[in-house]
Amino acid sequence: NVWVDAGTTVVFEWVSNGHNVVPESVPEGAEWAGYESLEDDGFTYEHAFETGGMYPYFCSPHESLGMKGAIAVGDGVETESVGGGGGGGGPDVPDAAKSLGIAAGFAMAATLGLAYFFIKWGGNYGESDAA
Repeated sequence: NVWVDAGTTVVFEWVSNGHNVVPESVPEGAEWAGYESLEDDGFTYEHAFETGGMYPYFCSPHESLGMKGAIAVGDGVETESVGGGGGGGGPDVPDAAKSLGIAAGFAMAATLGLAYFFIKWGGNYGESDAA
């Protein structure tokens, strides 16, 4: 998301293949059609935002992955997060899977401990019959 003054030219630069810029909505009186054709790495598209307001947009092939944003133009524009931003905690792991992982870890540690014990002190402790 970006906040700019009215009249600012915003440059969209493609850094990977198969992207576009599709406006979700535009403020009343504003003219912005975005760039709906899919383009590849190295392509740039620019637009001068003259009318104040919020311009939410998304990449149509990657919208379900959270590739969206917004441009706030001018002062006094209420903003809200529309996605992206990375972070997040990742998927939740069920308690049963956590318990299984812990039990497997203890089992491996016990096996390694016993193997060490038998290698170090294992063997025949009786007297040799060799004469």
